[in-house]
Amino acid sequence: MDRKLAEQIAALVNAHIDQLISSLEPVEAQVTPEEFAAYKRGVARVINNYDVGIIELLAREYPDLAPAEDDADPAAGSVPPRSSQN
Repeated sequence: MDRKLAEQIAALVNAHIDQLISSLEPVEAQVTPEEFAAYKRGVARVINNYDVGIIELLAREYPDLAPAEDDADPAAGSVPPRSSQN
């Protein structure tokens, strides 16, 4: 895969991740704590799948496209703040 396409895919994935994270607060305000916990776990799973299935694949060829270390693993139980740097 050429670099330009890898950058476009990374930007798209990061934009989706940002949208998912930004959905947390409004969802939390509208649902029960149990529903929110389930929603948050679902968001964390999606983000983890993006990271493992797409970003890590891109980063094998272009290591600088990997998120910074301070963008912790969402599978660890919480969804970290993350910004689209790519």
